[in-house]
Amino acid sequence: MILLALALAAAPAAETPKAFLEGVYANYLSRNFSPFTHADRYFAPRLKAAIDQDARLAKGEVGYLDGDPICQCQDHDGLRSKILRVKLSAPGKATAEVLLDYPDSTAIHVRLILVRTKAGWRIADVGASDQPSLVNALEASNRKAGAPH
Repeated sequence: MILLALALAAAPAAETPKAFLEGVYANYLSRNFSPFTHADRYFAPRLKAAIDQDARLAKGEVGYLDGDPICQCQDHDGLRSKILRVKLSAPGKATAEVLLDYPDSTAIHVRLILVRTKAGWRIADVGASDQPSLVNALEASNRKAGAPH
């Protein structure tokens, strides 16, 4: 009985989509952070596969993805993020609206689609005013480059 109580107390509470995003954006306080270093911690399998394929097809050059989609940047110095809202849209799926603000530019609104995987919440898609769906754009680019998705 005591062991069961200890095991339950040690089990982490289910992370919310908002808590996941707060953790993601907190990483940007580190100058050396890149979500691509441990992409499986941030991206859902389909988006990660499209990102990986884009990198392979680019053969060391810049592929379709030429920056960090989470911060919509190439250099995140000075990034201030504000999670405006997170809405659960279905079991295991959420949509988040995030405001990204940099000292030298206009703020950017980003829409993140999150899915709950066995490993926890992950980013399944990123949308901004100039690109409604990163995963669709990457997969189309990968197909155009001659690789099936």
